[in-house]
Amino acid sequence: MKTNDEMNKKVKDTFDAMASIEEVKVSPFFKENVMHQIRQASEEVQEATGSWFTPQLQLVTLVAIVILNIMAFNSLKETTYDESLSSFAESYGLSTNLEMSIIN
Repeated sequence: MKTNDEMNKKVKDTFDAMASIEEVKVSPFFKENVMHQIRQASEEVQEATGSWFTPQLQLVTLVAIVILNIMAFNSLKETTYDESLSSFAESYGLSTNLEMSIIN
């Protein structure tokens, strides 16, 4: 029963501590000030991330991609099919040289 008495004393002390808590006087404008600071912080974050998605940046990116595609298409037109085929065959060892066949 000794532990039960100790537990009852701890519970009574806890209730006494809760009863001694007094009401806190808060400024009536405290909530407004906190909410204003939160809104300011969120606006600053939105301004920083919003600058990356501006229409000007999107337009510049689109123009750069179109220019790169035009350059790639023009360089593709310049090479002929036979040149591409022979370079592919040489790269993978699929071409046959006449010199090699004469020696064998």
